[in-house]
Amino acid sequence: MNITSFFANPWSRLPDSAPLVLKDDLNAVEVFNRTAKPHHEIDVKLLPEPFLGQFNAPVVLLNLNPGWSPGDAEWHADPEFARLSRANLSHSKSDFPFYLLNPRIQASPGGAWWRMHLRSLIEDIGSVKRVANRVLCVEYFPYHSANFDHKVPELASQEFGFGLVRSAIERHAVIVGLRSIAFWLSAVPELARYDRWFTLRNVQRVWVSRGNLPDGYDKVVSAIKSD
Repeated sequence: MNITSFFANPWSRLPDSAPLVLKDDLNAVEVFNRTAKPHHEIDVKLLPEPFLGQFNAPVVLLNLNPGWSPGDAEWHADPEFARLSRANLSHSKSDFPFYLLNPRIQASPGGAWWRMHLRSLIEDIGSVKRVANRVLCVEYFPYHSANFDHKVPELASQEFGFGLVRSAIERHAVIVGLRSIAFWLSAVPELARYDRWFTLRNVQRVWVSRGNLPDGYDKVVSAIKSD
């Protein structure tokens, strides 16, 4: 199933310069930032990361929002990083659809974070490229902040991510909740009844490993290895 056949991907319309916020989200983001504490403020100078990877991947990870690092600004200003990020946002064909696993940008804060948290999976699969082609991550909230504020506004763009998750349920993908399970169950209630929905043992340590995902890890590995 091709999710883009059901509704348009709004992220291909991201502005070329800051604020890097979709038009339909901009007012809500600006209102929130006026009173947000510095560590909660949404960084509108960084490229959003509402999702990472192929829309039809057999494994889907549900995260909270892209984090923030002091090194992000330099990396996001790098032409190669920006090109790969925007290719991901527009769902362009790529050797590494989960673009933060691309070896070209593995030293970036996001690249280092994902390689660390998917290390066991990459080692068990034996190929970072295979993982990058078979895993999709959907963020509950698409924009960067140092710390997530649970009072962030609901955004029009979030519906696209929720649609990606519903599409994953329809194609019987393995879905793993990494963080903020209550938010995801509220946004996509169908997950509660889904038989291939798993959560981490410790959501404070977001490692996708056998020890942290005892009920679903073998299913994740099998789905990635299967053709």
